[in-house]
Amino acid sequence: MSLAAIAVVSRRSGKPLYMHSFVESSDLLFGQYGQNETVGADFFGDILVEESLAQKSSEWSCEEKYEFMLHAASDRLDEMKWKKPGAAGADACWVGLLCSMDSFNAYGYVTTNANYVVIVEDGIAPDNVQLQKSRDVELKTLISYVHRAYTESLLNPFSDLNAKITSERFTTNVKSLVAGFNQI
Repeated sequence: MSLAAIAVVSRRSGKPLYMHSFVESSDLLFGQYGQNETVGADFFGDILVEESLAQKSSEWSCEEKYEFMLHAASDRLDEMKWKKPGAAGADACWVGLLCSMDSFNAYGYVTTNANYVVIVEDGIAPDNVQLQKSRDVELKTLISYVHRAYTESLLNPFSDLNAKITSERFTTNVKSLVAGFNQI
């Protein structure tokens, strides 16, 4: 089990504030197929793939495959009711499994200012309930730490609530949390 990607989405505007993938993939758009002498041209010849990929990669450091999954899981999270009656603390924010895609599972965590979606490569059998519960606890703890890092980044008086998170400290904290999680 490893965390493949994470997204922080604004609850006010619904726009992504942060998206990052942590796993290299070889089956990206035009990554495995279509590598010939006309790699620069789209199938229809109207846009240059290299330019569009360079423009996209400058916006988010998240691979297209995971970006699509994060958007789909975020839409699913918006559709769900997330408040658990009688729950307090991190348990009240934890939504849990949102959806499954290929060999990946998406999990959600909701706070008053942001939605958090993580994509985890799943290697746990569905009938292994004990291991599933321990993974849920680990993910809940990880996302609560990511939420703490996001809240600390908002304490900067120059940060905008609805703008892309550009804080190097936030990015460093998230990368170290994910690296620790992926080593477990």
